[in-house]
Formats: sequence, structure tokens, C-alpha cells
Amino acid sequence: MKTAILIGFGGMGIRHYKSLKKLNISIKAVCDKNIKKISNSKFLKNTILAKDYKKLLSVNADIVCIASNTQSRFKITKDFLNNSKVKKILIEKPLAISFKDCVELKKLIIKNKKKRVYVNTFRTISPNFKLVKNLFMKKNENISHIFINSPSAGLGNMGSIFFDLGNYFISEKAFSVTSWIDKTGTVSPRGKMFKDPGGYGIVRYKKDKKVFFDLSENTSLPYEIIIKSQNYECKIDELNNNISFRKRPNKLRNKPNYFYLYKPDRFNLKLKHKYDVVLMTSFSIKKLFEKKFKTNIEDSIKSMEIVFASHISDKLKKTIKLPLNKKFHDQKVNFA
Repeated sequence: MKTAILIGFGGMGIRHYKSLKKLNISIKAVCDKNIKKISNSKFLKNTILAKDYKKLLSVNADIVCIASNTQSRFKITKDFLNNSKVKKILIEKPLAISFKDCVELKKLIIKNKKKRVYVNTFRTISPNFKLVKNLFMKKNENISHIFINSPSAGLGNMGSIFFDLGNYFISEKAFSVTSWIDKTGTVSPRGKMFKDPGGYGIVRYKKDKKVFFDLSENTSLPYEIIIKSQNYECKIDELNNNISFRKRPNKLRNKPNYFYLYKPDRFNLKLKHKYDVVLMTSFSIKKLFEKKFKTNIEDSIKSMEIVFASHISDKLKKTIKLPLNKKFHDQKVNFA
């Protein structure tokens, strides 16, 4: 049986625990600052427990899942890369509280060639999202617009996921970000020390492709994603397990684009799986054990670059060009 070390046993850590158990991977050791809480957990009998993760660096296991808060995640990942025998590392997002640390993490991963690191942004490897992208490709439809409407979930927390998806569907690197930070000041459910506000704006790509995002804090309706090409529109309502399409009828495609007074053809995508964060986290874990492995750290850094650019754009009241200027790499945001 494969074995795992789990760092962090809050809500996200419990998700990792359930995903590991789903894959029949035994939990060998768990670290959490609230040692009393995990000592009383019914899940963790016959498990090594620690308050300080450094005590687990000498523990040998097949995989370590790092589900601590963002502020500590970079240092923990760095120590497991440099000072542990564990060769497979799954880390949560956001990657770090500064873009400087994101870039440093990439360098560390390149340096430790014998180790595998994967970021748990599981949607881009979800069979459902692959179906959507493949359908657009099969129909020779170039995705040109993506609209992301979400309640307050933080530009770092959910924003990093949405920007990763935007990059995935458009398949290009963003060249600019214009953003406004929501000033409502909603307190993070994870604690007052965490500052991860919502925001809204636009991410621009080549050939006039763009992602419009609205993660404002004055709505609490579930998030939706709309993806458009010239003749197709896809609406992803992930939480309700529904991916629906509208398309322009073939007989009307010789008409100019401003001819829109017609009823689109409609159909729903037959999904490969239901929305289940435990199941989808297991997709990421399984990636680390595949024979041919490729890290997704570069993709995660691209999405974090947009997150930090969003904050800087609001602060300077102007559009920020990408790649992000090195003078902004030290800017810190204390994501949860």
C-alpha cells in the first residue's frame, strides 16, 4: 500500500485525506498547528501526529500533500523539496503570497529534477473540461471570449483557478490585465489575518481574445463560466453538474455576425463525472503516479501572475502589462 504525509488538516486537508483514502493510500503522518484537534480526530488513529512539519521531513512516504495556508506553503514545499526523501509533492493553490516566491518555487522544482510536484488545480485535467475544449477544437471554433461570474471567493483563492481555466481554454499567454479590487472588505471565513478580496476586470490575449472576470463581493449566487467562439457558446454551471451549449445553425453561418435574430440550436454535454472536489483532487494525486509525468507549475505561475497583476492594476490605477515587471515581484497578498 502506498503511504502519504498530510500537512494541514483544515477543510482543505480533510479533502486531501478523503482523496487519499479513495485511492487506497494510507495516511502515515499528519501535521497541523492545532495538535489537540487532530489528536481527537476519529480519522487519525494509528497515525504519526505533529505540530511542527519539520518533524515529518525524515518520515519516508510515497507522497506528501501540502494543504497548509498560503503564507506557510512556500517554506514547507521548499523544505520537502530540499530536505525530504519523499519524491511526490501535491500542493494547494494559491502558490505563494508573492510572485517572487512563485518564481523561486519554479527554480527549486527545476533544481530537484528527481522529484515530482503538482498543483491541485484539477479542473484542467477534469474529463468534463477536456470535453468542452475538445468540442470547440473539433468544430474548428476559436475561443475568443470567456466570462467568469463568481461571488466573493477571493482573487487568490478562486481567481487563481478561474485564470488557470482562462489560459487553458484560450491556449495563449495573457499580455495585459486591467482590474479593480472590491473594497467591501468581507472578512475571510478562515480568519481576519487573511486578506483576499474579490475584484473585477479584463485579461487580454493576442488576436483580441479576452477573459472578463467579476468576483465582486456583493453577490452570493454560485459561479458560472461562459465560453464563446464565433458560432458556439458554452455555459458551465459546475455546481449543478450542467454544461450546456448554444450554437448558430449551419444555414445561417454565411450571414454577417450582426445578424443575431434567430433561435440558436441547444444541447447539453453528457458529463464524465459529477462535481465532487474529493474525486477531482484524486485526479491530481493520480497525476503524480503516472508513468509519464509533467508538472503544471508553469501553468500555475501564469495564473498567479494575473492575480498579482490584478492587485497592482488597482493600486496604480492602470493596465499592467505581462510578463510582470520585476519591480512588482515583492508585492505581497496574504491569501488564506
